[in-house]
Amino acid sequence: MANPVVTFFESIGSWFKKVFKNVPAWNVIALSALNTVAPIFETVFGLVDPAAAAIVTPIITAIQTDLGTVSQLLASGNTVNLTTLLNAIKANFSTLISEAHISDPESVAKAQAAEATITSELEAILAAIPTS
Repeated sequence: MANPVVTFFESIGSWFKKVFKNVPAWNVIALSALNTVAPIFETVFGLVDPAAAAIVTPIITAIQTDLGTVSQLLASGNTVNLTTLLNAIKANFSTLISEAHISDPESVAKAQAAEATITSELEAILAAIPTS
């Protein structure tokens, strides 16, 4: 059986457990994971075909705005609308990938790998949000 994919979120949590006796709150780990994958978004934004700019610019703006809001919520420990925002980022990123008209095979591979990584991280954060 293949090993499951370990997310940055899980790795950061494991690292804190090894180095410190007290593990930071889930939101601190989630914010660290989000900050780790944020540059991956920027990499994909740079792969967008300029001809698709009119279509994808509003999507990129929405993703960037939502990422900023999620960062603020995580920093404060506030979970209000966090699930909705993270799901919106995932949906918008998926739309971006399909609308970006990335055609170069190497760039397509980078975009697909980025989407897999980002989706895994967002899913890990979503799974860690306290229910109450």
